[in-house]
Amino acid sequence: MSRRQVLKAFATLATALATGDALATRIDVTLRPRNLHARMLNRDRHLRLERPAAGEVVAFCYFRKGKGWDLEGYRKGCHILRDVKYRSTVKINVRLLDLLFLIQAWLRINQLPTRIIVNSGYRTPAHNASLEGAARQSLHIRGMAADIRIPGVSVDRLGKLVRAIGAGGVGFYPSKGFIHVDVGRVRTWHVAEMFEPGQEEWAFALLDRDADFA
Repeated sequence: MSRRQVLKAFATLATALATGDALATRIDVTLRPRNLHARMLNRDRHLRLERPAAGEVVAFCYFRKGKGWDLEGYRKGCHILRDVKYRSTVKINVRLLDLLFLIQAWLRINQLPTRIIVNSGYRTPAHNASLEGAARQSLHIRGMAADIRIPGVSVDRLGKLVRAIGAGGVGFYPSKGFIHVDVGRVRTWHVAEMFEPGQEEWAFALLDRDADFA
């Protein structure tokens, strides 16, 4: 497949995501999403997260290929995703970090802004109970959810991208300008297929070129 064909395929996917037709406009693939994500995760896993409530920006590597979990990086991830208001830090579920990594990777592949602004990560039970409309058994209190926004990417488009990844739950909050993502069960949608045959190698090369998203 030529580079021109690859770019055309990504344009098709971007249009589908923007119009909500990602499920109707099926793209033939050679890799299923689970295997695809396993390949995307088979590398050093860098994240750059911003937390306005704490005035913090952190870039870290929480997993190193061939070595395993980087504890210093993992602690940075737990800290940036802490309950800022109640000053409480817990062990964040590593699948949530992986989901944020995949989101950042797919944003880059689709040539979209990659800044992830975290509105909320872990919440203490007391904090969660104080919020109007929060689920009693919210995955936030288990370190399995985050509310995020990407400057320059609409709530609708970001939510559809995360929904296409199919890694867990996603909720749209357009009036508040963010989406909810979690690593609970996949709910209410099907996984959209994202590559034409052959284009995955080009996408992985793009990720490897600037792996830390700096």
